[in-house]
Amino acid sequence: MINHIKLSCLFLWLICFHTVAEPTARNTDQATQPHIQVRLVSEFAQLKPGVNWFGIWLRPDPEWHTYWRNPGDSGEPPKIDWILPEGVSAGEIQWPLPSKIPIAHLVNYGYENHSLLMVPLTLSDEVKYGATLDISADLSWLVCKEDCIPGWATLTKTLKVASDHQPSAQAGLFDEAREQLPDEVVKSARYEITDNKVVLQLNELLPDGDWLLFPFSSSILNHAGAIQHIETAQSSTFVGAKSDYFTPSQNSLRFLVSDGQTGFYVKAQMNNAVAGEVLQAKNVSATFTYTTILVSMAMAFIGGVILNLMPCVLPILSIKALSMQRTSQSTAVKLAYASGVLVSFSVFALIIIAFKHSGSTLGWGFHMQSPVVVAALAFLFTFIAAALFDMAPAGNRLAGIGQGFIQQNGFTSQFATGVLAVVVASPCTAPFMAAALGVALVSSDMITLAIFLSLGLGFALPLSVLFWLPGLTRKIPKPGPWMSTFRQFLAFPMLATVIWLLWVFGNQTSPMAMMALLGGLLILFFALWLYRRTQRTFAHVAALMFAVSGFLVPLFVLTSPSTDSQATTLAFNKQQLAALRQDNQVVIVNMTADWCITCKVNEQVAFTSSAFTQALAQPQVHYMVGDWTNKNDEILGYLNQYQRSGVPLYVVYAGEQSKEVLPQILTPDLVVKAITKAVNEVNDEN
Repeated sequence: MINHIKLSCLFLWLICFHTVAEPTARNTDQATQPHIQVRLVSEFAQLKPGVNWFGIWLRPDPEWHTYWRNPGDSGEPPKIDWILPEGVSAGEIQWPLPSKIPIAHLVNYGYENHSLLMVPLTLSDEVKYGATLDISADLSWLVCKEDCIPGWATLTKTLKVASDHQPSAQAGLFDEAREQLPDEVVKSARYEITDNKVVLQLNELLPDGDWLLFPFSSSILNHAGAIQHIETAQSSTFVGAKSDYFTPSQNSLRFLVSDGQTGFYVKAQMNNAVAGEVLQAKNVSATFTYTTILVSMAMAFIGGVILNLMPCVLPILSIKALSMQRTSQSTAVKLAYASGVLVSFSVFALIIIAFKHSGSTLGWGFHMQSPVVVAALAFLFTFIAAALFDMAPAGNRLAGIGQGFIQQNGFTSQFATGVLAVVVASPCTAPFMAAALGVALVSSDMITLAIFLSLGLGFALPLSVLFWLPGLTRKIPKPGPWMSTFRQFLAFPMLATVIWLLWVFGNQTSPMAMMALLGGLLILFFALWLYRRTQRTFAHVAALMFAVSGFLVPLFVLTSPSTDSQATTLAFNKQQLAALRQDNQVVIVNMTADWCITCKVNEQVAFTSSAFTQALAQPQVHYMVGDWTNKNDEILGYLNQYQRSGVPLYVVYAGEQSKEVLPQILTPDLVVKAITKAVNEVNDEN
């Protein structure tokens, strides 16, 4: 009987223990995971109707870090999904001031020490006093050093609703976190976009300090670029490099401005939307605006003068200067060259204005973004070089290139020379031009046109002076055999420009397309040689056909399907990996994630090199990538096999004979040597 009573008591005790212990185990408010401790904390020990402050406390190990709302070049911010009882609602995360965390040539935004992400929870008046509420949060985070480890946890805190509001043991964390929060007032600003810059202007001065910009979106600024802070009479301006992924459709942008100790949020509107407000500002501000415009026009004028010295322009203008007749010319002829220049610059300005109104953004030399235009300019400059070498056809029919428009002095030839000079100058940007064009591209239409015309006036000035002051032509050496040598010497700057255009074309397209362009230029030279070797009609027709086909070769390659080597990349699959190893193949496995900064650095440094591409070209070598950006149990299991809790992980397999785990920081030579070693082992086995 006593034994039965003991068993019954034991049974009841187990039931009670289970009833009490199970919620405690399930409703924990803290978690410890690799390299980080996480805890759900409350500022007060009880809840009350109204606002109650909760927080997620993140404490990474030394030298590890978590992320701000915008992680920067890589990473992922903590995420909170609240599980709340009826009558309770959650507000937005209050983000502490972040710091810049440079890693290699990239930059992240985050917290290297412990941080508290405060969140207001509001209880409605319908919640009764004495009620016990479970406040739960599903959390995910990323903690990084050289490698990155994602984490997940569900934390719960149980509190009563009471009129007595006593501070909790963690109340001090909230006081410390409030000191690290930006000001609550959101300040207004305006921003402008140039071809490669983001300019943010506040209509107030900031105290002395190292002020930095932290954009809310990762697609606004180049995070690793320097931020220039300029204080003027009544405003503070920040200038930073624009992100390659910036989308001009964004009408307003959000920033955090911080010096590391204090900070405030900024909501910036596009400058065009507040242009009227700017013009109606105080007299001092208006004077500053007009001064800026005048300075920009002056800089554009000086830049236009210097543009004459660019290697693609100087040969044309030199030939024109040497060929000028010393006879008197009419006023119209004297104005023709400058007219051609100004008309061409006006056309550029009008095209840019039209695109601005359509919602797109263009800059000086915008046509250089098209590989077709770059290829056409390469053909044009090569043809000019050939003309300077006396290889190209001469005569009035080909005026504007050699012995045609450039060496004639009528109105048409002068005007055409001005147009040609602007076309060949368009790939270049002279000193002083960049800042002036930056103002032009974000200003009103009239200011844009005025700055471009100033640029044109400066560009037209040197040669126009010779037209209006014919006495200066006496300073030019008399014609003689030296002119032929000098003309041929001027061909070399043109060929240097062709080399630069080939480099631009190759970066825009592919090595195969650049090879096709080189082949097209070779065909062009053959056509010119054939034309000069004989005066027969069929030879001229054949030369023309060769010249046309030379231009069509690179165009054909540009429209052909891409043969990117990354098309052979295999998605990670355990069964396929095992099959390849069993087949005595070489496999390099890359475990990566979009939020892993070390992974991205290695991919840019080691996995895009030509040596790596050549190594992959071997038939027995395979490249397998596991993407752990999102949760994947198969990849996690693979990582655990190598005692890793995060990415990156790089393993090179030589069939089933051996495997080599590579370091987390890679170089191209290190990867290629590992692949070569594995290939040799496989070949020796075969």
